[in-house]
Amino acid sequence: MIKTNIWLSIIIPVYNVESYIVKCLESIVCNVLKCKDKVEVIVINDGSSDDSGRIADSYAAKYDFVQVVHKKNEGVAEARNTGIELAKGEWLYFVDSDDWLTDDALVSMYQCCREYESVDIILFDAVKNIGDREEIWEHFPSDRVWCDKAGIRALQRKVLYHKGMPLAAPWDKIYRKEYLDKNNIRFQKKLKVLDDMVFNVEAFGATDEVVYCKKQIYHYRYVADSITNSYKPDRVEQDRVVWNYLQEYMKTMFDAEKSKNTEAELFLQSYYCRVIKSFSICCRLCFFNPLNEKSMQNKIRKVKKVLTESPYNEAFRLVKLKNIEWKLKIVVFMGRSGMGAGIYLLHCLYMLQRRWEEKKG
Repeated sequence: MIKTNIWLSIIIPVYNVESYIVKCLESIVCNVLKCKDKVEVIVINDGSSDDSGRIADSYAAKYDFVQVVHKKNEGVAEARNTGIELAKGEWLYFVDSDDWLTDDALVSMYQCCREYESVDIILFDAVKNIGDREEIWEHFPSDRVWCDKAGIRALQRKVLYHKGMPLAAPWDKIYRKEYLDKNNIRFQKKLKVLDDMVFNVEAFGATDEVVYCKKQIYHYRYVADSITNSYKPDRVEQDRVVWNYLQEYMKTMFDAEKSKNTEAELFLQSYYCRVIKSFSICCRLCFFNPLNEKSMQNKIRKVKKVLTESPYNEAFRLVKLKNIEWKLKIVVFMGRSGMGAGIYLLHCLYMLQRRWEEKKG
């Protein structure tokens, strides 16, 4: 890797976010202007049809550390990969364009980078914003360092599934670019969902050292009608591509490391939990979404059919209930019994609770 004087490259994929992008870019600009070391901001306009690209261009015209790339729409994974290839920074940071940074985010990142100069991945905390309500996205009680394979493997499993705050997102971490390049770690373009989770599974799987700095660097905005929360009639099929990819990854990893049966079983259990969690998400985004015009009978029939298919049948049958959060234990019970109507009832109760929480926020 050619050394540059750029400490950090901030990569922002953008697609039709004209209502949010100003707050995002303003927070980044304010941080960069406070930072003592050099930072570049790379905005990838992924074929937006609204004013997002023009707004980004206005920032590039005003600040020499901002550059904008306009490209055809290929999805967030390819947009992030474009940013990685262009980045000149020692470290990479991925920001979603509808979110924003905390006031001293870059100062906190810089301090951690200089304190831990040999590390490949640094993990931070964040804040989840639901309307006017804030929830702290806290991973661990205090700063930690992992430099043992067992500890890092446990973190990798938590990327797949964790009862606490999720570890799958890229925006609460920074990554050493040389490390990603050396291990050929990129976001998988063929994955239309969960590509960030897979990216982190691979990133954690290849590293020898991870650090957690207990600093809040990011505001994650929960938007009910965002792309990640919209109707996806083909979500099950999109998930299957992810499961196939992970199955190949696990086989390669276990074969290469000659993993013991106990370690492989732990990873498989996390995988099963993730499959079940994604199945429950499909209830909201696919099976029972209000925009699904099929009859209720056909919706329930679809749920029961999916439960008989791989990998859902294996996951529901083989997952250990102690490994999964309590809400999903009930889903597992209904799934094992083939109770499609029961799963629909659970979905209705969940949506009532969700609407109440959003209204409260």
